[in-house]
Amino acid sequence: MPQPSPTPSSPPPFPEQLLEAARRMAARAGAMFLATCGVLGRFLARHVSGRAFFRALLPAAAGMFLAQCTMAPLSAVTAAREQTLLAEARDSRLAATVTALAQALGELAATQPDENARRELLVRAVDPVRTSAAHWDYVFLSRGTVNVHTPTLPDAGGVDFGTATDAHGVRFVQRMMDTARAGGGFTGWTADLGEGRSETRRAYTLAVPGTDYWLGAWAPATVGPGTPGHPEQAERATPRALEFHALRLGWLAALGVALLVGVLARRREAAQR
Repeated sequence: MPQPSPTPSSPPPFPEQLLEAARRMAARAGAMFLATCGVLGRFLARHVSGRAFFRALLPAAAGMFLAQCTMAPLSAVTAAREQTLLAEARDSRLAATVTALAQALGELAATQPDENARRELLVRAVDPVRTSAAHWDYVFLSRGTVNVHTPTLPDAGGVDFGTATDAHGVRFVQRMMDTARAGGGFTGWTADLGEGRSETRRAYTLAVPGTDYWLGAWAPATVGPGTPGHPEQAERATPRALEFHALRLGWLAALGVALLVGVLARRREAAQR
């Protein structure tokens, strides 16, 4: 009696094939990793055990340890110092621009007795002035708490900001006017930018001699890279930080040299035997 032919087996589903291929690849990778570790271990046991290697290794390791301990906090201190220098440069820029402009406007206003003509003269003189290359770093002109001219805000002309308050309820325009009339100086306030955001600002104000006008120029109080005033980048690429990273790379290279010295010394010892 003839036997029935066996039913041909169907291949496993594709997901099972994929899983089996992944298992084979993982097993192959694991075997290669173990073989690499074994070769590395034999290499280190053979070459990196002589006194020459350790004599070369110890100074490099000690130097790297000392560099890490001494220069890691130094980079942070240097970054803070650079922030201080940037803030001082910002304050000097604002004060110098406003002071020079106020003196020039005082002399200019004295040549024009008519009040309306004087006002137009001062506006034309203030309009193109900037405290930096940025278009928004302008100088504004006020009379009392009334804004006379702000170059980037033409609609603000004639508006009384005497009751304007910052994010903490401080009447900052009133304070700036008082500072200007008292001989000039800096005023800080916190601007509400909306959507839960705020920005601390710092302005230098000074009265125009011989008039009841006063000038002001402001900048963000926090000096940072990129757009002024953005408190960004906890770690900045300062020159001192770059030196620190370069020194670390140098000590890593010294460790590599120590390894090479150990290998050559072991080979020389083997050749002498």
